[in-house]
Amino acid sequence: MREARRRKPVIPRKNMHAILTVGRPSVVPVVAMPSLALAAWAAIVSGLYALYGGKGGWLNGLPTSQLLITLLGVVMGLLLVFRTNTAYDRFYEGRKTWASVQSNLRSLARLIWVGTLPKDEDQKVQRAGAMRLLIAFAAATKHHLRNEGGNDFDDLAPFLDHIPAFALSSNDSNGSSSRANAVSRASFKNETEGTLPIDIVFHLQKYVTYIKNTGQIDANVQLVASNHVNSLSDCISIFERIRTTPIPVAYEYHLKQTLVVYLLSLPFQIVTTLQWYTIPATLVAAFTMFGIEAIGGEIENPFGYDANDLPQDEFVDSIRDEVLGMMGEAKRPAA
Repeated sequence: MREARRRKPVIPRKNMHAILTVGRPSVVPVVAMPSLALAAWAAIVSGLYALYGGKGGWLNGLPTSQLLITLLGVVMGLLLVFRTNTAYDRFYEGRKTWASVQSNLRSLARLIWVGTLPKDEDQKVQRAGAMRLLIAFAAATKHHLRNEGGNDFDDLAPFLDHIPAFALSSNDSNGSSSRANAVSRASFKNETEGTLPIDIVFHLQKYVTYIKNTGQIDANVQLVASNHVNSLSDCISIFERIRTTPIPVAYEYHLKQTLVVYLLSLPFQIVTTLQWYTIPATLVAAFTMFGIEAIGGEIENPFGYDANDLPQDEFVDSIRDEVLGMMGEAKRPAA
């Protein structure tokens, strides 16, 4: 069984701690070298102007008006704002969809554990297996969004070992209990192949239909439970749309090219006014603009392990602890 890789927790910093942070999760490591390179370019331009600026030649033709830099700055600002807003929309929608997953799983857990009336011990075992599938759905969704195939993760396999198609060998899973095997024999038989979270939704829907047919739940509650199961399937579709719809490559390339051209031309536009102060001015401009562009790249895919990605491990841990707590079982420690 593989140990699930976890995103390193990020401790928010405030005031001076945030200002002085130059490592991750800030984008300083990403933009430091390009910014310093632009500052070196500004130093070359400033040096040339200091040596030859008053001696005729092409340097005397450099613009003294700030109109051009203002117009270009407005255009660059619009491009960067669009880039960042588009990326943040994906980040925010991913968070909203995870909130929907949590809400639907909590409601399903309550309906299954409280609203279902098992008639014998075997049906109680089946109910416990369905509750574990709720935990498995959250963990499987997390791994699916991270392009991690298989189900042999330590935060997923223990909650799937009652499904024959997903059960690991006794050496891998430390043995499957007889209670878990009873669940698989009783109600989960026809296995499916495909996306693991969708497979789990399939089994959840089978269980909801099963408890309705065996009189363990009334029709109204069964309808509500089915709606929650359908919502989980819809959430997977939304997640996949976010993950598989990147920013258009042409826009991303053009933004980077335009940004570099603008910053390379910036020293020529301000050197006649600022002279040697062109160097720090260019450094600040490059640091700011490269930083905004880098932030867009950091958050456009919010499902990974980076410090600026969504804390999916915490979401899954929360769901696991709530469901196990509802069942009266000890909480499993985080991996």
